[in-house]
Amino acid sequence: MKKLGIILLTAAAAVQAAAFSAAAEDGQISVRVTIGKEGTLVLPCETVTVKDYDSDGSYTIDEVLKATHEQFYKGDGTGYEAQNTDWGLSVKTLWGVTNGGSFGYAVNDVMSMSLSDKVKDGDYLSAYSFQDVTGFTDHYAYFDVHELKDAKQGDTVTLKLTEIAYKPDWTTELKPVPNAVITLDGQDTEFKTDENGSVSVKLDKAGEQIISFKADHPLSPAAVRATVAAAEAPAETTAPAAETTAAPETTAEAVTTAADTTAAATTTAAAATTAGATAAPNGNAGTTKAAAASTGDSSAVPALAVTMLAAFGTALAMRRRTEK
Repeated sequence: MKKLGIILLTAAAAVQAAAFSAAAEDGQISVRVTIGKEGTLVLPCETVTVKDYDSDGSYTIDEVLKATHEQFYKGDGTGYEAQNTDWGLSVKTLWGVTNGGSFGYAVNDVMSMSLSDKVKDGDYLSAYSFQDVTGFTDHYAYFDVHELKDAKQGDTVTLKLTEIAYKPDWTTELKPVPNAVITLDGQDTEFKTDENGSVSVKLDKAGEQIISFKADHPLSPAAVRATVAAAEAPAETTAPAAETTAAPETTAEAVTTAADTTAAATTTAAAATTAGATAAPNGNAGTTKAAAASTGDSSAVPALAVTMLAAFGTALAMRRRTEK
């Protein structure tokens, strides 16, 4: 088991070395850089392409800051200058500010002591000039993430803000930053960090946004670059098409049956009218038929026969319809 662990560690180291070697062969690396100017965020987590200026096969904070100013600084002069001091290679001018050496810088949120400290591809560098150049009370602050790449519009993200404070003996300690107001693209929001430095921020807008903060004591500016995807539009609901009920099919048989029924009804009506007219010229057929039956009047018999024949015809027509 121990042997397997050694093999895996060796393989991982080889892969890392190969990646660094490939970057060195290309003569450049990529580093994310944040710059603060006297408490103001002037460069929020930008990707900088760094050349190997001295061609020694490695990269330093000094080279990263040179490349950063070449690519992004738009002010007067060079914007950046380094100098040798009793503490090694140090910043003289940063983003156009020359203040006697009151600067700070950190690689991957760990404070650095010299511009000669090494940097590798994919690292994060933050550098800043102090607000307080007499009491030197500025502390380095950072969020627990530097980029949000998979956020979606409407998401709520949780961040934690921490500062590197100094004890009386100048050793450092990590402390949460409470009551800091969160800003989005430089605008204050209603979101504030709690006593643990944590805060939940809702991302209402799509697009690239910069999350930062404002505190009640001097801290270096920190930034989170958020790439927020637009919310998906709700699917359209299509109303179901109204069903069309086909008209019932009219067949030749149905037409014939209807004609037969109509003819039978017409014959019946005609027969009844004739019988009434013959038996009761004065208007009461029923009374006349009854009188004829009781008196033996032979003139009423044909009328009764016609009526019965009409009824028989109607019954015959109905039977034919039923059989069909």
